[in-house]
Amino acid sequence: MKHLASIILVAGSLFTSHVFAEMVNINKADAKVMQENLKGIGIKKAEAIISYRTEHGDFKKLEDLKEVKGIGDALFEKIKADISLDQGLASEGAAGATGKASPEPKLAETSSKAAEKAAKSDKNPLGKATDQAE
Repeated sequence: MKHLASIILVAGSLFTSHVFAEMVNINKADAKVMQENLKGIGIKKAEAIISYRTEHGDFKKLEDLKEVKGIGDALFEKIKADISLDQGLASEGAAGATGKASPEPKLAETSSKAAEKAAKSDKNPLGKATDQAE
């Protein structure tokens, strides 16, 4: 049983990296990418960022994002580790200079939850009770 639990934990950890937000290219990202990958950014703030970017051109410094209505110091501090001027996700299913595709959080969340459930269960993956003492 310990061996099975170890395998499940390792398998779950392989998927957890996809649950966390990926770097977002604020000069190229569409509203959906911002909304899905930046904590505290909803559709309205994402659209405000795009409107500001369209009107004023690309952001020159990350801090310029605070010029967008609705993006204050607190929100900026929350997202600054997840934004970039020239790398990261740009649109759904595509990436900027990082070359990474967009994450699949639903698959990762499902896999992680299944791994946690299996680790807590007294059954093996086939659903049969284990009677071996380790």
